[in-house]
Amino acid sequence: MQNINGSTDNNYRYKMPSIKSSINGKGNGIFTTFANLDEIAKYLNQPPILLLKFFATINGSMANEEKMTITGGYSNEELQKNLQVYINRFVICPKCGIPETIPQLIKENKKTSTIELKCSSCCTQSKIVYNNKIETKTSEQIIKFLEKNEWSVANKGIMVKSQSLNEQNINEEFNPFS
Repeated sequence: MQNINGSTDNNYRYKMPSIKSSINGKGNGIFTTFANLDEIAKYLNQPPILLLKFFATINGSMANEEKMTITGGYSNEELQKNLQVYINRFVICPKCGIPETIPQLIKENKKTSTIELKCSSCCTQSKIVYNNKIETKTSEQIIKFLEKNEWSVANKGIMVKSQSLNEQNINEEFNPFS
């Protein structure tokens, strides 16, 4: 397991598995298969298809969603660096640095939408600004997921889950000092 933010701090709370991939095929038909992209996506609270499409976009290749592959041969180290680019831009809160953000769709008008990251930790809402073609393409893919309501939030054991007092079975009238 490694830190989501890419640091080497042993006490960092948010961890994820390293990418495991294999290079298959030969010649002009070489492709990279992801073995644990679903597991990584759970830790990042992201759809695995979105991560696959990001890898295809940043490497200039094609994605096969059914087989979880991208065309071309890429090492685990290259893919891990690319994943860190995605994490820094679309997962980690720019204010507090914690990877507990949830994207929200902001409709500017009927044709234009943008993404805003809402941090579950510090409650900051930060608008994503697109700096290059890769970020623009990835943002368009995120918007498609949000418009279709295909984004699933997996809080179980990964992100902090807030519960109301009733869910925690705490008696609100209990006063230990009376």
